[in-house]
Amino acid sequence: MPQTFREARWYRSMLYIPGHKLDWMLKAPKYGADALMFDLEDSVEVTQKAGARNAVAAAIKELSTGPFGRFVRLNTWRTGCVLDDLNAVVIDGLDGVALAKTEDPEDIAALDLVLGELERSRGLPVGRIEICAHAETAMAMYRLYDICMASQRIKRTGAAGGPTPGGDGARSLGLQLNDLTDEGICFGAYSVLQARAAGIMHVEGAMTARLDDLEFVRRIGERSKRMGASFGSAIHPSHIPIINEIYSPSQDEINDARDIVSAVAEATARGEGAVRYKSTMLDYALVRTAMDVLKKAQTVGIDVGNVPKVELPPL
Repeated sequence: MPQTFREARWYRSMLYIPGHKLDWMLKAPKYGADALMFDLEDSVEVTQKAGARNAVAAAIKELSTGPFGRFVRLNTWRTGCVLDDLNAVVIDGLDGVALAKTEDPEDIAALDLVLGELERSRGLPVGRIEICAHAETAMAMYRLYDICMASQRIKRTGAAGGPTPGGDGARSLGLQLNDLTDEGICFGAYSVLQARAAGIMHVEGAMTARLDDLEFVRRIGERSKRMGASFGSAIHPSHIPIINEIYSPSQDEINDARDIVSAVAEATARGEGAVRYKSTMLDYALVRTAMDVLKKAQTVGIDVGNVPKVELPPL
């Protein structure tokens, strides 16, 4: 049986903003991120949680018509904060929530049920709010496939580049990483494998806490993309243009994709089932990949030129 992937809006970039900083959240759209993540967890001190919930709700309402995604990073279960978080932010305009420090599939199943009840009671479309599962412990990384399968609301997860040096995941694994080493790559590759096996197309790349090293932002972004990431996140606005560039198809990629589709279309019109293109024998897999590149370019407003239609057999 062919695998199916969960359809969702594609974001190149996601910008994290502390949830207690209303003015920061309201000005965040000007930085060009495809999605905003209002954080109620690590960036908010315990005594400021209640005020942060109100600020995040105000930001969602104020920014509800923007062309970007609006997400909220929740506190983890067993903190006593999650229900209060959800009660405040599940309102019209919310696109998704991220569950910090997800431990097991039951965490996701419980969140799914609560979201459904809130959607029904508030007249919101049932099932529309996404869940982003953040695997930040050894147990969560080991069980990422099961976690992703616990709810169809999960459309995106990560991270392709491996645990962030100094972060919860690296500490849980006992890894002594720094930003210049590659020891975490195997864990990132394993996460990509599990996410894709679960039908998740949108995989987050590695994120850095080094704010001023833009060359490093580019380096880890390009590495994450090679490892299967489809988008990147940032905690500083200066990283967003670089991330958007990395995860947008380049003009060379667009030209090559268009030429591949055109070559196959011409061959089909001649009644030929196979065609050679730049020393490569094209097959349907290559054509589908080319069409994905063109679709991504169009999604972010890039003109891909005239592309002929090609009828492909079902997978």
